[in-house]
Amino acid sequence: MAWRVRSPDGRSDFVVLVEFQGRPERAMALRTNIYGSLATQRLFEGDRELARGDRCLTMACLVFHHGDRKWNAPTKMRDLYEHAAPIEYQPISRLPPDADPPTVLDIPRVLIGLSGASAVLRMRAELPVLGRLVKECGDEDYERYMVRTVRAMLRSKGIHSEELEEAMSMDAVTVAFRRSLEEFKRESRDEGRQEGREEGRQEGQATILRQLAVRKFGPESGEEVARVLAEASDPVTIARISAAIVDCDGAEEFLARVRGD
Repeated sequence: MAWRVRSPDGRSDFVVLVEFQGRPERAMALRTNIYGSLATQRLFEGDRELARGDRCLTMACLVFHHGDRKWNAPTKMRDLYEHAAPIEYQPISRLPPDADPPTVLDIPRVLIGLSGASAVLRMRAELPVLGRLVKECGDEDYERYMVRTVRAMLRSKGIHSEELEEAMSMDAVTVAFRRSLEEFKRESRDEGRQEGREEGRQEGQATILRQLAVRKFGPESGEEVARVLAEASDPVTIARISAAIVDCDGAEEFLARVRGD
């Protein structure tokens, strides 16, 4: 349940949220914080003056306990966390143009650069640097954690192999990645050849259809066929134009069929 009251001078809003609970719940502070946040979001969405900060907003959450057990759950968010509760945020701005660039010893920068790389050659350059930095930390548990992290990241990019999954050190990950990269390059070359053959076949079909259209309906029809196939040379379009060449008797009807009219 919720109540909203405005101060007599109209400069402040006071919201009371009420929760009825029959037994203690350790996460109640989290639940009431969620309720308060959702209520505030709804108020901001429907009240521009409040959202701009032209009025103050105060919110209180009350938990009515009607059970027999004594209430022993934390009443503050910070009591649910070992170090700090997420009740505030720290804005991070872009570096100014004259700021010093990050060094290669910055592990987070290297890891983010590796995970954000879309080109495998860039990954090949970044991974050994990350491996060296991790090993220099001298922490075996941390290295094992980083191995799992890097394996998962590479897997998400489609780079995986049995050797990579079995790697237990950063050195082993680097070696397995290089071998996977060679396999990836071989597969890419094979796919490129197949795509090239398919593209050549489609170009040949387009040439034949254009020539047939010119022969039966004239140069204008051939140019229109070339234009349509340049935009879409999929099997459906090719089949439609082929059928039109066979079925149509005049250029006007043929052009309408080619354009899909």
